[in-house]
Amino acid sequence: MERDSIVLVTSSTNGFLEFIHDSISVDAMKKLYPGKTLADIFRVAFADRLFEAKKNFIESSAAYSLVVYFLQVKDRHNGNLMLLTSGHVVHIDFGFMLSNSPGGNMAFENSPFKLTQEILDVMDGECSEQYEYFRTLLIRGFLEARKHMDRIVLQVRMMLTGSKMPCFREGADFVLSTLQDRFFCNLTEEACIEKIVELIDTSVNNWRTIQYDNYQRLVNGIL
Repeated sequence: MERDSIVLVTSSTNGFLEFIHDSISVDAMKKLYPGKTLADIFRVAFADRLFEAKKNFIESSAAYSLVVYFLQVKDRHNGNLMLLTSGHVVHIDFGFMLSNSPGGNMAFENSPFKLTQEILDVMDGECSEQYEYFRTLLIRGFLEARKHMDRIVLQVRMMLTGSKMPCFREGADFVLSTLQDRFFCNLTEEACIEKIVELIDTSVNNWRTIQYDNYQRLVNGIL
């Protein structure tokens, strides 16, 4: 397996580097198994513990989706999406988030999160119990995160003062107000759940997500 890294930013010029051991990007994994789908690769790579690996994939995908949505993480191609030997998903590039995006801030990736067919296939498709488990986890996780909105927003607010990071390019008012809006705190729990279901449905095989992956494949060779 590869060993990739995460950078924890501490200022506009400094940060900590954390290595992710026993990991490989989805792109690299697909190149190791040419012609096979991600679901096929799971069956081969995790043959002796497929149920556990898929469970880890589903649970971490739900958490990943929430982080991507709340913080508006972009550049979600398969070169930035890592798989651990446990089956967990880890995103490694947070250069585009909150208010900036690739391509000169084109905001092309407007899907709430990444939920392409190859991800759905690992969950055995949209009609499976595994997919319903993913949806349930995402809804429950969203409702729990909503209870802690002030603490989450505070972390962003602390980073804003004097920051020159590109993710704050639109200014404090825009970043903080749009971040708060994404928690739907003005809605009842029932209405919030309806909104979350809409986010999930919008993300399933979202056209822009598919086209962004196609662009990365054609221009940068990322599968």
